[in-house]
Amino acid sequence: MRTSNQVIDRIYVNRAVRSSDYKMSVNHSHNYFEIFYILQGNTRFFVDDKLFDLHAGDYLLIPPLKVHYNRYITQTNRVNIYFRRKDLLRGNEFVIPGLDQKYLDHVSLYHTPSGHADLLEKSIDRMLHEDHIIDANTEAMMQLLLQEFFILTERYSTSYDGYSQQMTLEGDLTIQDAAKYISENYHLPITLNYLAEQSGMSPSYFSKRFHLITGMGMKEYLTYVRLTHAEAELLSTNHTIKEIAENSGFSDSNYFKDAFKKEYGYSPRNYRNSRKTNLVEGYPVLPPDPAVQS
Repeated sequence: MRTSNQVIDRIYVNRAVRSSDYKMSVNHSHNYFEIFYILQGNTRFFVDDKLFDLHAGDYLLIPPLKVHYNRYITQTNRVNIYFRRKDLLRGNEFVIPGLDQKYLDHVSLYHTPSGHADLLEKSIDRMLHEDHIIDANTEAMMQLLLQEFFILTERYSTSYDGYSQQMTLEGDLTIQDAAKYISENYHLPITLNYLAEQSGMSPSYFSKRFHLITGMGMKEYLTYVRLTHAEAELLSTNHTIKEIAENSGFSDSNYFKDAFKKEYGYSPRNYRNSRKTNLVEGYPVLPPDPAVQS
């Protein structure tokens, strides 16, 4: 799993065509929002212990720090839009009615009927054009175009959650169920053999399918989920490091400390203290890292 600490100074947009044999090198997360819009083709995402099928006219809204991984089921023409929360604000208020904190904090899948998809795609085309101009007006123009994109979404698009029965790939839903089990029972002892048995697969085949669908091994995913909950508990309680390790499913507090530092770059104690001064402010302002683009 790769976590990028980079932040962005404006909205960035890119377009690419990926073949069905294109493979993401690793699943990843980043400190900014991402819109993944499908112009043509089919792709499947794994994020937040859910599978999302995307077809032409669909887009996935991915909040910051959500680990995600995708596979291209067919050759796909897609657009990525990277933006900050401030790009949708006027002062401290959201520009668009209905757009609020709750909306932005969840992974959301949107579909726009073909009769209206061209309106959203014209906004995307203008963003792509503006992205190459780069002058004093670029940031303001990109913000206006992104706001237009979301207004059109409010008018013409519908949202739905997770897996669509339009595409059935062997073992994918079973792996989704296993990932959901991990997310809900991370504090319990969980083994590869147990999940494989519950899924009706051999351990080796389960491990292979889990990695193919999620972009990480089962044990790596279990550690990621546990660390996510540990981080939240660090910042919201006064529990000791040992208590947090145990509550998050780590039987060895030293292993927890090592795993936490490897993922976040800080020991649990230093991370708790450093968050008081806003970690992100110390990072350089850079465009999206091409090494983590999907």
